Amino acid sequence: RRGDWQQPSFDLEAHLDHTLADAPFTSGERAQIYQVIENFAVTEKQKEEPETLMSARVGSIGLAEDGSQQILVQGPYAAFCGASGNCPMWIFTVERVGQFRLALETFGNAVILRNTFSHGFRDFATSSHMSAYEQYFSVYRWNGTRYDQVDCYKATSDSNNSSPPVIADCPTSQPSSASAQPTE
Repeated sequence: RRGDWQQPSFDLEAHLDHTLADAPFTSGERAQIYQVIENFAVTEKQKEEPETLMSARVGSIGLAEDGSQQILVQGPYAAFCGASGNCPMWIFTVERVGQFRLALETFGNAVILRNTFSHGFRDFATSSHMSAYEQYFSVYRWNGTRYDQVDCYKATSDSNNSSPPVIADCPTSQPSSASAQPTE
């Protein structure tokens, strides 16, 4: 099903209500998230000040069927986000008190929750604007321990949005995160 472009997106503004610096985490939990963001900066060959990395936006997202909350983190805008609002995003699950597990590293400007579940976790898509008329959607499914990318497609609209977008597979050169390789 490739109709994510028709669905409302998860309200990132309302849910990313803290920075990493002021989120209600223990110092150990904060350090786990900080390390993932710092590793991303190193991978991107960016040297960022700790204050910049601590400005990452943090909130919760309910993906589990059991009603538990997962942690959603969006990279610091000034450091990692593009002009169209595409930012790195990370989802963490809580393994046990004080211990987080990175479940997905992705990129985009929106999260679209789907009505389907896999292994007790909701499927979802992320959206990335590549231009005013072209949007990429990456679809993720829980494999039992983390999220895998299971589809990638682009929706290209005409200049006045007078007809539904043309849907096509992502080009094979479309970047995907190392933790989100296709499984199908």
